[in-house]
Amino acid sequence: MCSRNDNEDGSESYMEAKSKPLWSSTCQKCSGHNPVIQILQIKHAYCKNCFVTHVNHKFRSTLGKSKMMRPSDVVLAAFSGSLKSHAMLHLLHAGLSEKSHKRFLFKVQFIYVDEGAVLGLSLAERIANLRAIATLAEQYGFSGHFTSLACLFDSSGPRCFPLNKNSSLTAENSLENELQLLFQNIVSLTAKEDMLKQLRKQLLLLAAKELCCGKVFMAHTSTDLAIQILTDVSLGRGSLMHHDVTFCDFRDKDIKILRPLLELSSKEVAFYSVYHKLDNVFIPSLCTKMASDSSIHNLSKQFVMDLMENFPSTVSTVFRTGEKLGSTSSPDNSEEDDNSCIICQARLEVNLSPCTSAQATEFSRLISSLGPLGFDSKTLSSISGSNGAESCCSGSASNCCCNSNQDSPSLSDIMECCCYGCRLILHDLKSVSSLSERILEQVRRRKSLNSMRDSIKDFLL
Repeated sequence: MCSRNDNEDGSESYMEAKSKPLWSSTCQKCSGHNPVIQILQIKHAYCKNCFVTHVNHKFRSTLGKSKMMRPSDVVLAAFSGSLKSHAMLHLLHAGLSEKSHKRFLFKVQFIYVDEGAVLGLSLAERIANLRAIATLAEQYGFSGHFTSLACLFDSSGPRCFPLNKNSSLTAENSLENELQLLFQNIVSLTAKEDMLKQLRKQLLLLAAKELCCGKVFMAHTSTDLAIQILTDVSLGRGSLMHHDVTFCDFRDKDIKILRPLLELSSKEVAFYSVYHKLDNVFIPSLCTKMASDSSIHNLSKQFVMDLMENFPSTVSTVFRTGEKLGSTSSPDNSEEDDNSCIICQARLEVNLSPCTSAQATEFSRLISSLGPLGFDSKTLSSISGSNGAESCCSGSASNCCCNSNQDSPSLSDIMECCCYGCRLILHDLKSVSSLSERILEQVRRRKSLNSMRDSIKDFLL
């Protein structure tokens, strides 16, 4: 079809990529040295010394203007061995080494989370990575710890161990088998990456509580958060985006997750690491050597990287816009735990409007799985006995299939305790029995409390 704007540069024309500007002849700050780095535009050209000062100022101002840090705080820094996490440790060490009144007064510890069981690494490779991490971090003098992702499946044993160059991993075969079974039962790579992110956050919060740390530092740059914004919107977590991309994530009532690098781009962190000769330990991820369209996160990352190359200012716009978006009913961390998601700890929307996209999706799922007569169209809850379980057997025998697994929560029970984004993970999960016992126990407790409320709601007290 023809358009009136075919031969005109109207509002429907594509935005053309800007040609790379020429280098400025002088530094923006000191005007006396040839610039060695150019940030976003030609007016942001810095020499080496001014650039390092610029990064330090951004890092310190991010912590200072939040007014959340106290001299008595003990901070747990998540250290993965990447350049950005190493740069965060270097900036923290520089702030603690200041001789003036600007010195950081809080204490810092760091922790390394071993995810080798999920990534398919051998025990020897995981031990080598662990000792390489300890070698990188020993120069800063921080108290180091390490833990394994499989510890989430152990409710009684210790989760954190001291980290040094002689540290070693002991493979807990039963726990690691449970962890591997969970990820084997997840079908899509997108759901695997989302589940790994949520499990990592859960483990960091548990480790912070065990080490008596009130805050957790994550090395997320503005580029990472721009990718996370697009990923969250695609995965149905748009209402929770505010917690994932702002400076503070306060969903846990005891521990706060802070992001001190959110004002820095990945380019700035990379140049800072080069100037200070910071090494890194390469540890593969789930999406290593995968195509850009293998998962939603990879696709979002490729899109943002293309924006950085052709339209660098747009990435900052995406990040700043995501900071200002959030749910109309802001969560309060003083609320009951029964009103939060058991996987990501987000607030559950219990008072939904009469017609929402989430209810439409749930209605379509019930029609497909139970049929038109298998659920109540008003409450969108399944009708007991509609799945044919009553015709299985009489249920009198102790080994009957109807009562052999009464304590195991069903998929619908777990769905009721999850937000919309985490429900999408469960849709790609073959068996809910592979979830950790801690999650299943929370579902049992909430189900018991709900049945108790239903039984006494008509009583006169």
